[in-house]
Amino acid sequence: MVMHIRGLPLLQDGNDPDPYVKTYLLPDPQKTTKRKTKVARKTCNPTYNEMLVYDGIPRGDLEQRELRLSVLSEEGFWENILLGEVGIRLRDLDLAQEKMGWFALGSRGHGTL
Repeated sequence: MVMHIRGLPLLQDGNDPDPYVKTYLLPDPQKTTKRKTKVARKTCNPTYNEMLVYDGIPRGDLEQRELRLSVLSEEGFWENILLGEVGIRLRDLDLAQEKMGWFALGSRGHGTL
């Protein structure tokens, strides 16, 4: 479940981003595990409370994967802007227990996706 994000950077023009979250379970060469939240408008501190479900993947397979979570700003006709991302190795988590906490977003630079 994606709940909250705090402290996203302003866009280069000084405006608040229109952030959304995109996730993949890596490796995923065909990008079949892509999930996205709705876009939150004009905020650096969005709240989603959205469940991104991965059904039908055996636990043993999940434990070999990384959850790649990217936060992007929707830019309409332009390329969406990467605001930050984090990789979460699922083998480091107890998948039978709920994990609640904050994850620090890193950056690949201020590129676009």
